Amino acid sequence: MKLTKEQKQELIDKLTSPWGRVSLLCDGHKVDLVVKRYKGMRYRVTTYVDGRWEGKWVSGKEAYPEQKFLNKQVRPACPKKDKAAMEKAVGKRYFKKMCAEEPYWTKTITLYDVTWASGRSAINHLCKVCGSIQIAPEEATA
Repeated sequence: MKLTKEQKQELIDKLTSPWGRVSLLCDGHKVDLVVKRYKGMRYRVTTYVDGRWEGKWVSGKEAYPEQKFLNKQVRPACPKKDKAAMEKAVGKRYFKKMCAEEPYWTKTITLYDVTWASGRSAINHLCKVCGSIQIAPEEATA
């Protein structure tokens, strides 16, 4: 089951205000999106899978099923500045040989962030990666 345009817009609207909260059922997991204060007066949307998030999910060294709900970021291992300086120092032709022999210059690092810049990006990502997504029923508070 997928979300309709109206449901998506309603969820995005809930996540635009500070401390907004949305609960979804995505592929058998309960995913909570909560707007929290990040730095200074900035707010970001935090993802909780089954009511928690763990530090081991953040590292891309091992695969976990919960990582598909998080914000995947792929970055180069070597900064552009260092790469350009080395290419200038040894020359383009030799630098290509170095890249083939030493993976440091072309390697990337994958990280999974539990925060999103906006509710729209979080909702769109979940709609893209999840086979079934629906709004979780409201729980009665005692």
